[in-house]
Amino acid sequence: MSAGKDQARAVVAPELDGQTVAAVVRSLLDGLPWSKARALCREGRVRHRGAVATDPAARVRAGDEIAVLHTAAPRLREPEIRLLHVDADVVVVDKPAGLVSVPFTPDERDTLLHRAHAALRRHEGGKHLPPLRVVQRLDKDTSGVMVLARTRRAERELGQQLRRHDVHRVYLGIAYGRVAGATHDTMLVPDRGDRRRGSWRPRGRAEPPAAARRAITHVELVEHHACADLRWAAARSDPPGLSLVRCRLETGRQHQIRIHLGEDHHPLVGERVYDRDYEGPRLHDFIEGRGRPMLHAAELGFRHPSRDLSLSFCADLPSDFADLLHRMRASGAR
Repeated sequence: MSAGKDQARAVVAPELDGQTVAAVVRSLLDGLPWSKARALCREGRVRHRGAVATDPAARVRAGDEIAVLHTAAPRLREPEIRLLHVDADVVVVDKPAGLVSVPFTPDERDTLLHRAHAALRRHEGGKHLPPLRVVQRLDKDTSGVMVLARTRRAERELGQQLRRHDVHRVYLGIAYGRVAGATHDTMLVPDRGDRRRGSWRPRGRAEPPAAARRAITHVELVEHHACADLRWAAARSDPPGLSLVRCRLETGRQHQIRIHLGEDHHPLVGERVYDRDYEGPRLHDFIEGRGRPMLHAAELGFRHPSRDLSLSFCADLPSDFADLLHRMRASGAR
């Protein structure tokens, strides 16, 4: 570890491979409390591979550089939340990437939940409003359509629809290689054996552990492009091309799509956690921590919690996703 203008700087040791950013910060700062380690991340005072690391739960790899700064790094002003639908029971929003859905701690204020509440207050003339209620969550780096409840009844009814698998949820992703259409039906566990969430495999054990949860993802190949003239990083073999995939969820487990695509050897472009089963070339723009996993919640449909009405919503592609898709389509033959 070294010091200077940074409070601490170090290269992640092999024994910390796979740990969270917050865990590494604690080790650098002599057992700093978990709450303070997470706060340093949220304040923009931690850098991971040269980029500001605001997600304390992000995973690191051996050889990564972590730095803790004396003062927060400058942060760009985030865009306001776009409201897709508002009524007395529900609010449907278009979540930008890079924003956590809910606070990790009571004092955290920059979340989708807080910004949606502020946008709703502006929409309704600045009057006092009760807190919004979380029904579903999107990962920090996932963009797209998301519903929040305004009443306890709506929260309960939408939660029941999710548990019955009655909510229509479709994601678009851009993945490496030619992805085959398939249904992935696995039991997800917190640790598949390499300190990563993943699918349980028997290995001599007949029954899955109690923590295992069934996860079902229906994957459809929309289009594949060779992309030979895109910039690939240190390719030792021919580029595998890129696939636009449509993923319909039957269940909604944490990181479900990312895990299933990664275990199928077709991780999302920008994936940095569930990509250990992939050894092929990667796009240069998405190495060394650049970019995000290319995943977008494109469609959401559910029954209105208090009216006999089916609602369906779509979220436009964000600029980074649309730009990569445009470059894919312009790069060569399918």
